[in-house]
Amino acid sequence: MQNNPKRTLEIKIQSEKQTMQASAARFLNAWNKSEYAGEYLTFTSPSMFFEVINARRWDLVIKLQTLGKTSIRELARQSGRDVRRVHDDIKILIEHGIVEQDAEGVCVPYDEIHADFTLMAEAA
Repeated sequence: MQNNPKRTLEIKIQSEKQTMQASAARFLNAWNKSEYAGEYLTFTSPSMFFEVINARRWDLVIKLQTLGKTSIRELARQSGRDVRRVHDDIKILIEHGIVEQDAEGVCVPYDEIHADFTLMAEAA
């Protein structure tokens, strides 16, 4: 097992049933291989995804990946946004595990984030 594997986050839109099946498969795979399998965030609809990850919040994620760990005040300054609004957005990103915070500031702990979803036409 690697000592410090790169942290990855995969974001998907899928049904609750698909999420449960995929979680079970990932757990068994990680257990059998005894290695880090990445982290996952799932949403059951595109509207839920876009409610959490809107354009302003995604811009903060990108800015944090560039800056590294920083204060919310500095993130707001670098983003040209109001500190209170950035704080509110960061709070939501923390609640969903996309951003982490400690005494030194906030950061995106992932080396790679991959978002994946498919839109399919319903059968007539």
